Amino acid sequence: MQKSILIFLVFVTSNTLLSQSIKDLDFLIGSWNIEETILPGTDRAYQEIGTRNCEYYLNGQFIRCESETTIQKTGRKRYYSYIINYDDKEGCFRATNFAHDFPLHGQFKWFLDKENERIIAITPKNVIEDRFFRATISYADRDKLVWNGWASVFEKDKDWIQIFNDVATRTE
Repeated sequence: MQKSILIFLVFVTSNTLLSQSIKDLDFLIGSWNIEETILPGTDRAYQEIGTRNCEYYLNGQFIRCESETTIQKTGRKRYYSYIINYDDKEGCFRATNFAHDFPLHGQFKWFLDKENERIIAITPKNVIEDRFFRATISYADRDKLVWNGWASVFEKDKDWIQIFNDVATRTE
C-alpha cells in the first residue's frame, strides 16, 4: 500500500512539474514594434513594419495578439491576429491566426522548448492551400522575439523555403 501511494505521488509530482499552462507564454504579453521580412533572401522580398499587442483574453485562458502592419513597397495596411490557448489533451499550445486579407485560418501546434527558450510551431495539416508550415519563436531575449517561418509543399519535404523573419521589440 505504501509503495502504491509513493508511486502515485511521484507520478502526480512529475506530471505537475511537466504540465504547462497559458501563463508559460507570459513573455508574449505587452506591446511590440515589429519588422517582418516576407520571403527573405529572394528577389520577391518585402518588409512590413508595424505594431503587435498581446494580452490575456477570455478570463485569462487565452492570449490574443493583434497586429497592424504597413507593407513598405505599397503603403497598404494589414491586420492579423493570433488566439492562443493550452490544450491539456494534446500537451501543446494551440494558435489560430486570422488575417483580414487572407480567407484561410491558420491552425498551429506550438511546443514550448524551455531549455532553448523557443517555441516550435507546426501545422497539423496543410495550412496555405497545399503548403505545410513550420516556425520557431526565440524568446531568449524577453524584450526581442524573433520569429522565423518556413513552408514546404510536402510535410516531409527536404526543401523548406523561408517565408518570413519577424523581429518584435518590446515597447512596454
